Amino acid sequence: MLTDYDLHLLGEGRHWKSYEKLGAQLHAVDGVAGVNFAVWAPNASAVSVVGDFNGWDGGTHRMHNRGDAGIWELFVPGLAAGTLYKYRVRAGGLSTDRADPYGFAAEVPPRTASKVADTTAYPWGDA
Repeated sequence: MLTDYDLHLLGEGRHWKSYEKLGAQLHAVDGVAGVNFAVWAPNASAVSVVGDFNGWDGGTHRMHNRGDAGIWELFVPGLAAGTLYKYRVRAGGLSTDRADPYGFAAEVPPRTASKVADTTAYPWGDA
């Protein structure tokens, strides 16, 4: 879902609306609704999306490295708002599960998973 221009701007640190591209974005591809996940992990050797939809299995939904900018991306069809997820990041021989730094919602502590959110449904009151 990220264009080459998005990747260029993200790589330069000049994408002023990165919150619209990174994180978990509700999206449709060829009429199929789902979620596009994108995260910046420049030192990772592998990144997966894990969550309640795949039994927290890091081998099921491996993300694709989008090049020199260190962005990893994956579209998962059939997911909706409320889905719990984390990124499983492999770097330096170790894997850790991490919350989404661009996440719009999260579980109530002490739980730490991010939650897919439908930001279009929020009634903004400011200009």
